[in-house]
Amino acid sequence: MRNYDLSDPTDLDLLQSDFEAFTPEDWQGMIDFSLADGNKRKVSYDERGCLMAARKKALYNAFPSAKQMVWALKIADKIEELKGK
Repeated sequence: MRNYDLSDPTDLDLLQSDFEAFTPEDWQGMIDFSLADGNKRKVSYDERGCLMAARKKALYNAFPSAKQMVWALKIADKIEELKGK
């Protein structure tokens, strides 16, 4: 996971680009994974809410705040790790 400097315009562009790399279907897949019986305790309620907000923003080609995008991408990385195990 890349560390973003939220005061740097270049990093903000990279953050936005990384966020755009996920489609609404990608976000939905992560939500579905987080709701599966064996995974419900591995992903918190708040994290699931963040994924749902990210999916909604992706559907409407909108962007959440920079902090929300960073959080959503961190959760995406966490889920990828869980899937890899």
